[in-house]
Amino acid sequence: MKQFYKEHQQDFHVAAITALLILLSITGTVTTIFTIETALIAAVIGGSPIYLDAVKALFLQRTTKIGLLVSIAMVAAIAIGEYLAAAEVALIMMIGELLETYSVRKSARALENLLHIVPTEARKVTSFQDPVETIIPSKEINVDDLLLIKPGESIPADGKVLAGTTYVDESPLTGESKSVEKYIGESVYGGSLNQSQSIYVQVDKVGDESLIGRVVQLVKKAQEEKAPIQRLIDRVAGWFVPMSVTIAGLVFLFTQDIVRAVTVLIVFCPCGMLLSTPTAVMTGVGRGAQLGVLIKGAPALEAINKIDTIIFDKTGTLTKGMPEVTDIALLDPNWDRSRLLGLAAGLEGLSEHHIAKAITRAAMDEGISWDLAREWKSMVGVGIEGTVNGRKIFIGNHNVLKHLDIEVENEVLDKQQNWNDKGYTTIFIAHDQALIGMMAIDDPIREKAIDTIRNLKVHHIKDIRMATGDNEYVAHRIANELQIDHVYASLLPDEKLAIVEELQTNGNKVLMIGDGINDAPALMQADVGMAMGKTGTDMAIEAADIALLSDAIEKIPLALQLSKRTVGTIKTNLWLANGINVIALIAAAYGWIGPVMAAIIHNFGAIIVVLNSLGLYRFYRKQTENDNFIEKNAIMESLYGQS
Repeated sequence: MKQFYKEHQQDFHVAAITALLILLSITGTVTTIFTIETALIAAVIGGSPIYLDAVKALFLQRTTKIGLLVSIAMVAAIAIGEYLAAAEVALIMMIGELLETYSVRKSARALENLLHIVPTEARKVTSFQDPVETIIPSKEINVDDLLLIKPGESIPADGKVLAGTTYVDESPLTGESKSVEKYIGESVYGGSLNQSQSIYVQVDKVGDESLIGRVVQLVKKAQEEKAPIQRLIDRVAGWFVPMSVTIAGLVFLFTQDIVRAVTVLIVFCPCGMLLSTPTAVMTGVGRGAQLGVLIKGAPALEAINKIDTIIFDKTGTLTKGMPEVTDIALLDPNWDRSRLLGLAAGLEGLSEHHIAKAITRAAMDEGISWDLAREWKSMVGVGIEGTVNGRKIFIGNHNVLKHLDIEVENEVLDKQQNWNDKGYTTIFIAHDQALIGMMAIDDPIREKAIDTIRNLKVHHIKDIRMATGDNEYVAHRIANELQIDHVYASLLPDEKLAIVEELQTNGNKVLMIGDGINDAPALMQADVGMAMGKTGTDMAIEAADIALLSDAIEKIPLALQLSKRTVGTIKTNLWLANGINVIALIAAAYGWIGPVMAAIIHNFGAIIVVLNSLGLYRFYRKQTENDNFIEKNAIMESLYGQS
């Protein structure tokens, strides 16, 4: 509140002076000042900010803002000698605007809190062996800096763990109460809390490129972006000034009562209606960010409310996105396991794909070193090609065989069939146009995927489908376990896009959920695209309208529920604002209320709308608090044992 007072100190002072002058006039203590009536001075001082804004808008910006209505009403009241009424209208308007601004300021505080979770200082070291720490401001951290983060300290920047193992609380960023174990090679994010052991982190992203930086920028953009319903309201609002003046003129014409006409002008201001959508959107987007659901724009909030079909990608979305190499088959006697695995890791080392990470992880676990391939190129929907010692190397799915026109023996087909029956993904490796080996990759289903699909079918959307680039055997095994009826397998990116387009042509409203580069076209085409934020590639996250920062698949129903609650709040706000205005307008036309009561009712309606929007911050709060409490107790018991 102190900060708010400092920011609006002048407004508070004008309101206080106006209130004092009104009080002096009402009590008769001071009725005139320099022969001018005290109430008139109060009306001029209190109304001056409103007059100036209206004049600037009219003559400089060539727009008719709602403040013009209030100015016309106060000028009219002064013209008929209702000085006290004009002063009271000005005071009530100022108080109402301050309350509205304060309420809206609260909804933006979640964004500011995100900025404050990153520590202001960091411990920089030159190497693991060097015990000397240099304390530097967080804003001076650069990419490739090596940082030491001790237990109980917040992580100051995004990076990868180079030494140490610990538990990290990422709830300030993701809204996920469960702490995550981090080991060598794992990514950590600025603003999360190191809970158990010291770790060394090599920085890979800073500033706006970091997770927290991207979240802040996207939330700002989303809160400023207007929803379709808001753009419609803005267009309608442009008619209010001429329409209200016309109606006030008609009231005066039929009643010959200038006070009624002035009262009509006051109650006609649609401030509540104008606040109904932006306050709800700002609060909904802010609450989503707290829960780890990053909604990039107001249009997405409205669009997701109309979704009737969901298409899931498989790898990294329905599965954990942490696949493992379960088997390796050598197809050339000149190659051994270590050499083949090292070659594959050298080719996959520059890729962000989950299977690439599985291969490099397997090579590290077996102590195999490798050199990165040259002339590296990703072939979307096929795999990767590169050059090692002047020889072309290829790795990828069955489309690699088609790409190279390689005929395979029955032994290879039998091995692939055996892996398919087990639900494994088969990866082929070719060297110099010859097939030299194949790998079986297994990616387990996410723990809460089944419950999430059931939740969606029962409470939200029944038409759920899966589209994957993986083979039919793996796709159908996953789909059967998750009770998904419609399955599309062995797809290229343009084929995923075509499926979305076909459904939209048939009238479906599609939500596409994915995480990879090959999902980006479909994510952009869908009515709403949703990306798995942590395991997802940058391209997928940029293409999507919504990102799940914690990769918690169970938050998909939560995102749908938050959207429906936000849209419901907007509709409630519009009914409240317009209902109050209509009732007040009738009362004003019949002379049942005067200018002062009209101002009170008008501002009461606007404040009710803002408070109703702020109620979105209670969405999912109780369950989140309970989850946090349970998780913290579990971590304490695991670290220190039960007492």
